Amino acid sequence: MPHDQDIQRLAGQFRTFAELLVNDAPDDWRPPVLTRQATVQTHCHQHAVTKFDADRELMRRAGLDAEVLDEGCCGLAGNFGFERGHYDLSMDIGEQGVLPAVRGAAPDALVVADGFSCRTQIEQGATGRRAMHLAEALALGLDGPLPADHPEKATARPDRPSPAASRLVTGAALTALGTAVYTALRHNRRTTHHR
Repeated sequence: MPHDQDIQRLAGQFRTFAELLVNDAPDDWRPPVLTRQATVQTHCHQHAVTKFDADRELMRRAGLDAEVLDEGCCGLAGNFGFERGHYDLSMDIGEQGVLPAVRGAAPDALVVADGFSCRTQIEQGATGRRAMHLAEALALGLDGPLPADHPEKATARPDRPSPAASRLVTGAALTALGTAVYTALRHNRRTTHHR
């Protein structure tokens, strides 16, 4: 909807987590200091649209020695890897770079991936690691020193959600998406009829 002024205003107000903390936080705000290596998988949307500069700056301020992977897509690619017949190809793509890089990360390094698909692929790709969103990594730093081995174990997130919890989250996401699409279409129809 490139001609919808409401959509353009909304797009202009969008900020990533890191952009919000780097560009819009009060001048006296400082992130917790983590002083740790981090293996980082950039979300594909950031590669294509929003860029990663604010994330690099936020990680620098937090004392992370970030190895930002340049290995391409994790292979899951949204719902691609979940679709029937795509699992093997999805894993083959992950094995081209992201999954081996995570397996090679030091045991005390953070594994950071803001994308849900990226985190899921890393967790299910026999890496022995669980990736964290950058917000989770910073939250760990608020609780004091990070664990020496596999710091992601300190997060409260369970290793695997129950099937009922997965269905609930999926249902809620689909409901939210459906509501957003319905609202946009209804708004578009109203503005079209008034022209």
